[in-house]
Amino acid sequence: MSNPAPGTVRVGAARCEVDVPVGTPMAGFAARTDASTGIHDQLLVLALVLDRVALVTVDCCALHEDSCAEIRDLVADLVDDVVVTATHTHAGPCIAPGRLGPPAPAVLSAVVRAAVSAVDQAASSVRDCTVSCAEVYGVGVAADRRHLERSIDPPLQAIRFTGDDGHVVAHLVSYPCHPVVLDASNTLISADYPHRLRTAMEDDHPGSVCLFATGAAGDINTGHSAEQSYTTQRVSSRTFEEADRIGAVLAAALRSATFEPIMINKPPTLDTNPIRLPFAGTDPDEVAAEADGWRRELTTADGGRTRLLRSWIDWAEHRAASGPTEWHGRVGLIRIGELSVITLPGEPFSAVAEQIRRQRAEPTIVLGYADGVPGYFPTREDYPDGGYEVRDAHRYYGMPAPFAAGCAEQLVAAAGSLINS
Repeated sequence: MSNPAPGTVRVGAARCEVDVPVGTPMAGFAARTDASTGIHDQLLVLALVLDRVALVTVDCCALHEDSCAEIRDLVADLVDDVVVTATHTHAGPCIAPGRLGPPAPAVLSAVVRAAVSAVDQAASSVRDCTVSCAEVYGVGVAADRRHLERSIDPPLQAIRFTGDDGHVVAHLVSYPCHPVVLDASNTLISADYPHRLRTAMEDDHPGSVCLFATGAAGDINTGHSAEQSYTTQRVSSRTFEEADRIGAVLAAALRSATFEPIMINKPPTLDTNPIRLPFAGTDPDEVAAEADGWRRELTTADGGRTRLLRSWIDWAEHRAASGPTEWHGRVGLIRIGELSVITLPGEPFSAVAEQIRRQRAEPTIVLGYADGVPGYFPTREDYPDGGYEVRDAHRYYGMPAPFAAGCAEQLVAAAGSLINS
């Protein structure tokens, strides 16, 4: 590979489609056990290669860290390292073994192959690019789903990679908002709102590839409580039309944004920090008492509530307080000139990203759902309020217990260590 021209980065991008057969288990809603009935928009695996560093995005709710490690091993002769992220669409296949429902192993194998192929294609097509970045506020999409009365305004961020002929090669777009516009009644495979956002960006820049990576969105969606995942009842405002509208709003905001140039003085790098995050302790007697209550409720429950209770009972009987006492993963930092892209596992709350960004004056983008999605990471301040993310979600994730208070702060510390190294 030749050296890039001064002030540029060698950039390549590629996409691969993955077929998701009718009848594939879906992930995203504990109360939805119906399999997929078709495809609304194709599952995409997209790769961005920056010199010898790669980022892969997959249209799914979660990926297991072992699958991400497998992809890293398979592309080791193509790039030095790769971060693999799930877009976290709640209308994707279940491909995180042991988590979020029954697995779809054939689709997972196809996703792994597609990731390797996309990185290979992207690495084979690199060209010199300048880099620019935009940050937009006031798009009016995100809501604090735990405190809907609060007004929040997280940034919509994008990196643009432009070839020497003036044509855009790729965008990396990030927004911290759950891709869960579609409700649990939907059984069509979809990327949710990122689908329209990506296609709009690519329509504006023919020949380009747009990757979307969800930010720290553990407590952010478009304006409904997480507990709505407990039912499969159709919600009139949560439709494909609404997902398209939101994607179009975000694309329009970037269309009118100012992209500021990023100074490049050396090739991009990826540094990582290993992390060990403990689970909270559980009382077997309390779990048994909860399970007895769920069994009693099961005699009168119906619909989605029945399916939810059965999943909780299964967790209590087979996974509660069993397995490891901590989860092992990694936090990453991709340096692109003065721009930093922090990659975090799981579902960090928005305050985690805010705390990380405050450590740098230069442009910083914080991604979630990277290199493994084992559950939620609320800040210490969020634990007293309880709620789905603190109290219940670990059951759907197949974890022995919730993550202990302080794990979010460990993510912040690990990112800070990389930033300051």
